[in-house]
Amino acid sequence: MSGWTSSRARGTAGLTLALLAVAGSARATSQSLFGYGPRDVALAQADVADASSACAAYVNPAFAVASGTRVAIGYGHGWTKLELDGMDAGVRDIAGTDLALQLGSTLSEDMALGGAVNLHLPNRSLARIAFSPGTEPVFVRFDPASQRTTADAVVAIRYAGLSLGVGASLLVSAEGQVDFLLGQDGNGPYADGETDVSLPYELAPIAGLAADLGPAAVALRYRGAQSVDLDLGTKAMVEVQGNPLNGVTHVAVSGASGYVPATVDASARWSPSHGLRLMSALQLARWSRAPSPAADLTMDVDLGLSPGQREGRFVRPAYRDTLSPRVGLEVLPGGLTSKWALRAGYAFTPSPIPDPKGFASPADAPTHTFALGAGLSFGLVGGVDLRADAAGQFVKLQTRTFDKGEDTIPFARYEAGGYVGVANVSLEGTWR
Repeated sequence: MSGWTSSRARGTAGLTLALLAVAGSARATSQSLFGYGPRDVALAQADVADASSACAAYVNPAFAVASGTRVAIGYGHGWTKLELDGMDAGVRDIAGTDLALQLGSTLSEDMALGGAVNLHLPNRSLARIAFSPGTEPVFVRFDPASQRTTADAVVAIRYAGLSLGVGASLLVSAEGQVDFLLGQDGNGPYADGETDVSLPYELAPIAGLAADLGPAAVALRYRGAQSVDLDLGTKAMVEVQGNPLNGVTHVAVSGASGYVPATVDASARWSPSHGLRLMSALQLARWSRAPSPAADLTMDVDLGLSPGQREGRFVRPAYRDTLSPRVGLEVLPGGLTSKWALRAGYAFTPSPIPDPKGFASPADAPTHTFALGAGLSFGLVGGVDLRADAAGQFVKLQTRTFDKGEDTIPFARYEAGGYVGVANVSLEGTWR
């Protein structure tokens, strides 16, 4: 009896470790971390009340009403230098290509209609679902597993000085079934397998509202929460003559590999002169609604055995909502007709991660973002109003020490810090 109990305990411990080894995290995307397009990046995402028309689908859908047709292509790269206990954490760079399209038409002096589409294509893959070891420290907001293809599509209407835009953000999740059969017939034993995996689309709502008050403007933006969900089932069947372990085993694994919180932004813009724009924004991120950071496992074994653990589920993490202030400055040296634009921005983002308890070891810290950028209009080139923009950011993580207060559990004490350097460029053409 004692031997059976010991074997069962080892099985339980093994499955528990397996569950801990498939812990995911709540991760932001490259757009929510750094911004979409060089202007948004250079202003540290403080431009919700003064968004670029080409990037309106992400920055604020209300600005998709600008008259004309705009097409932009850009590229952004984030060099991650994140550290754990003074050593390189091995977090891969965050990079991808941005494509933007905006169409707008003025119907009357007071009314205009428009629409916009923004697309982000990460460098490495269209979508990646990964679960990292749950006991090891993981940078929950910067892990590149959050990099995936996203598309934002919006429509907008303007009446007098009030604009409203609505739309949806699209991304993919994964679901599938794996079937395996081990059997025996008159020709002897045989094996057969089948895998059926699909990538269903998920939509999150986007809405923006802006009021133009002349030298000033105010705006609101809402983006719904998104997660890359996994739902994978496995069925194994054994039908071999004389085999005492004939039967069927069902194993189901489900969870959220990546999560982007719902956000609400309140923003203002003030233009004290034709050559100066001052912007500010305050963003509320609902991290407290993040799903469980680990995959759920369900086992149904009918092979004459009793596994040590048939089911494992993890509670939702106790992440905190954050409130992030942002400020931006844009200078047009020659006024509204200036070919040059110079930009700067700053943002402070608190960490949504409280001091950890137990086996999970999230790594994160408050960040200071310092941004600079510039834009140049080339005027009409072949009938197209052409401009180029570039921006850079330095995202510094405050050094933070985590102490679980229990030396007997893994990673009872560790330190997180480092920085990310960002570069973003784009080329935009406008047909009026």
